[in-house]
Amino acid sequence: MAKIIVSIGSDHRGFQLKARCIAWLKDHGYEPKDLGTNSEERCDALDFAKKLAEEFKSNANQFGVLICGTGQAMAMTANRYRNIRAALCTTKDVARLSRGHNDANVLVVGAEVINEAVALECLDVFLATKFLGGRYAERRDKLTELGGLSLTPPTGPYDRKGGLS
Repeated sequence: MAKIIVSIGSDHRGFQLKARCIAWLKDHGYEPKDLGTNSEERCDALDFAKKLAEEFKSNANQFGVLICGTGQAMAMTANRYRNIRAALCTTKDVARLSRGHNDANVLVVGAEVINEAVALECLDVFLATKFLGGRYAERRDKLTELGGLSLTPPTGPYDRKGGLS
């Protein structure tokens, strides 16, 4: 059976925790795909959330992990893209419910607001939890219908509702 690919990215504030998550993923039979950053030199979290969205464009049936200082910038950015359901998790219970009830496919953690042990616990629970489906599938489908940013820039004029005409 093929290993499950987990795309993972961080900014400089999440760099050390990302390294620990990559090691954990390898140790537990997953195939991490490191999207960067590759140092603690200052960079912008938004760029790595976009890289993750690009990965999901070619394969929406995967998992992702994003890490920055608080997790907020990563979650806000990732959730603007189609096919991304990013959940900012601070406990294993939030991780479990985010997967089970919302079919979250991207775990977001804040390296400066939770410790490494809690982050790894969230990662473990997130990846192990199955989506419950049923009435929760209706919620997920509504989220999908909302759309989001594509990775190609708009080419036409906007209509009065703010979307492309």
